[in-house]
Amino acid sequence: MSEERIIIIGAGMAGATTAYFLTRKGRHNILLLEKEKIAGTQSTGRNAAILRTIIPDPLANRLAHQSAEFYFNPPEGFTSLPLVDCVGIFMAACAEHVGTLDAWCRKNAGANIIRSDATPVYAQIPILAPGLSSAAYKPDDGILDVHAILQSFLRGASQSGAQLCFGTQFKNLRVRDGRVEGVETSSGFMEASKVVVANGAWASVPDSFCGYSLPFAPYRRHLLVTEPIPQVNPRWPILWVVGEDYYFRPESGGLLMSACDAVKVTPEQGEITDHSELERIAAKAARWLPTLTNAGIARAWAGMRTFAPDEHFVIGKDPRLQGLYWVAGLGGHGITCAPVVGTLAADWIVDGKSDHPDAAALAPDRLVK
Repeated sequence: MSEERIIIIGAGMAGATTAYFLTRKGRHNILLLEKEKIAGTQSTGRNAAILRTIIPDPLANRLAHQSAEFYFNPPEGFTSLPLVDCVGIFMAACAEHVGTLDAWCRKNAGANIIRSDATPVYAQIPILAPGLSSAAYKPDDGILDVHAILQSFLRGASQSGAQLCFGTQFKNLRVRDGRVEGVETSSGFMEASKVVVANGAWASVPDSFCGYSLPFAPYRRHLLVTEPIPQVNPRWPILWVVGEDYYFRPESGGLLMSACDAVKVTPEQGEITDHSELERIAAKAARWLPTLTNAGIARAWAGMRTFAPDEHFVIGKDPRLQGLYWVAGLGGHGITCAPVVGTLAADWIVDGKSDHPDAAALAPDRLVK
């Protein structure tokens, strides 16, 4: 009997990791549908590429640490490139936000975190304005090579039989007698016994899912990169100012930075740049990097972070419809946590369950009324 076909909607990080780990569990009749002409142009390619494992949510925190182990020790043949540049990350706070930083660190108990006052921050980033009083340093966090990670997952999946179908837009599910039959696409109907929704913000479009939608919401976030700045040392650590919603890191001779905006949008609005948000980034940069106020913007863009109502990932089988699976609502941590996300998804799709201790907390049935 021929192997059942699995269609994965979306060839960004969620879809790529799902396909990769499915092939490691012996599934090869996999079709990745991607509406763009290349993979990773949406949320995957529009993020800050930061590996930050100090996350206030304990569940996401655990998944991030587990995934970091994969990035530091990938399987043989996965890639010849280092996946993380360990420049380190400082989480730092003014006096009024030290309690928040303390709480974040308590939730990372056992991690390699070095606590101190702000002296080491100013020693490494001397142009930083005064005002920080406490810091937490994670030396093994840093900058992810998102392109290498995505291409390695896709290459590993395709070498094991998965097929990539670019320029093909998913339109809606086809359902019959309580089970998935396949998907309608811009290229016509494609049959499958299992369909995996891994298309980021577009998982929030209810009309696509024949009454089986889940309540996802995408939020837009802006980033910019300055023109090259002579004072910037390319080996500076990442700095995240806790409570101020501002972070920056070196990039292309300048600084990549964000003011952590979160405006609810439709997927079609996600790439639209709001210049008032760029002004907010500039205002925060003027506060913390006052000597760089004349630095020009080399490029700026917006990306989307998609959330479930409880802000936890949604990974697993839909209890309402046989053959429907979700890998969505990754809320800005999709790349940091990608190896665990893909492993969990493959468990559900192949085995109908997962033994991971957090699997039940991430399962879609919690959102079904």
